[in-house]
Amino acid sequence: MAELTQQKPIIRITFDEMEAYMLLPEPEQGTGYTDSQIRQEMAARGITTGIDEQRISDMLEGHTYNAELLVAQGKKPVDGTDGYYEYKFDTNFDGKPKLLPDGSVDYWSVHSIESVTAGQVIAVYHPAVSGEDGMSVKGRLVPAKHGREQMPLKGKGFDRMDDEVTYTASMDGKIEMQNDRIVVLPVHEVSGNAELAEGNIDFRGDIVIHGNVESGVNIRATGSITIDGVAEACMLEAGKDIILRGGMLGGNKASVKTKGAITAKFFEFTNILCEGDLQADVLMDCSVICHGQIRLTGRKGSIIGGKVQAIRGLIATSLGNDAEKRTEIFVGAGIDVYSRLRVMEKKIEMTREELAKIEEGLEKFEILSKERGVSYTNDPRRTSLLRIKIKDSAMLASDEEEVRKLRILAESSKGACVSVLQEIYPGVVINMDELKLALKNMATGVEFYKLPDKIGTRPCSAGVE
Repeated sequence: MAELTQQKPIIRITFDEMEAYMLLPEPEQGTGYTDSQIRQEMAARGITTGIDEQRISDMLEGHTYNAELLVAQGKKPVDGTDGYYEYKFDTNFDGKPKLLPDGSVDYWSVHSIESVTAGQVIAVYHPAVSGEDGMSVKGRLVPAKHGREQMPLKGKGFDRMDDEVTYTASMDGKIEMQNDRIVVLPVHEVSGNAELAEGNIDFRGDIVIHGNVESGVNIRATGSITIDGVAEACMLEAGKDIILRGGMLGGNKASVKTKGAITAKFFEFTNILCEGDLQADVLMDCSVICHGQIRLTGRKGSIIGGKVQAIRGLIATSLGNDAEKRTEIFVGAGIDVYSRLRVMEKKIEMTREELAKIEEGLEKFEILSKERGVSYTNDPRRTSLLRIKIKDSAMLASDEEEVRKLRILAESSKGACVSVLQEIYPGVVINMDELKLALKNMATGVEFYKLPDKIGTRPCSAGVE
């Protein structure tokens, strides 16, 4: 009689050791599998964790052969979550007015500042949640990713409560995110009109005027300026954005200067210098220099008269009028920027050469001091060189910063176009660097762009946001 061969269970463990499968080959008649045999085989393969006792029992009792079934399953790790801040204020608003269905622009929709009051909750911290480690079928620890705590909020104008997760404003003012910092800044608010009899306003922070601004009033803010009414022939200067919901009647005496963007219903007879973008309905007989882009895309968006420069380009519903009023449009950096850039680069080169000579002179004093054993610290010649070095170094830093800004202007001006969504009238003059194009005939829906030797035209492709 032939000796019966005892079959062995076939065990397969997944590559991550999180699952183990077993197949029982059909045994020869008269043989079978025992629980102890299977236990020994699993132990030999190192399987110690997550064993499915019921599954093994069912396979033995049910004579389940030639089918690979899951018999052990590890415990998967549960990753934790990082701590995070829930901000109780709007951290991202674009400051742009909404375009209404009828084509007009709603300047009251502009979100200029986010106001808070002392004691108002501005942020709540949700602590990190720890992860839960897992275990493989072989008893190997599978580490979970544990949540990381965030650093306490940085900034000024707020307090952290005793629970160490709640932050409240410590003053009334405007709240904003500056990179990874929260800052609550003071706001100077005028409930009515800003009148000449009450004097000028000069404020470190934001200014909000809920009425009109009379002629002759000067308003300066290191932050933003928001005027709900009409600004007359006044002077406005801001370190950030300017919003004029009622527009400006400049009377050839008004000036507006800002390092940020400008949003206004209209400007008439006003001098404007804007380092950001400018959006309005109408510019009439204004002198404008805008380092960004000018957009006049409302139903009545137009430029009539004046000189308007937009370094990053201009989009308008119409330019000029049927009276053929002379309207000069300049886009691109312009000849002046490139000329100034060349002058400043040459000046920087000369200053660096001068500083190199000064360093040589100072080094000679050091050598003489070592050779002769005499101190030249108070020598008038050395003192004079040091004074010149300090002055030239400061001048060099200032000039390098100006060159940096000029290069940014030159780079941002590349590809600047004039896009006219509807009519452009005779009397309009388009300038792009040294090139000029005077309109002789009315045109509609046209875009002007720079070619090497002339200003080209093509159908307007600009859309309205």
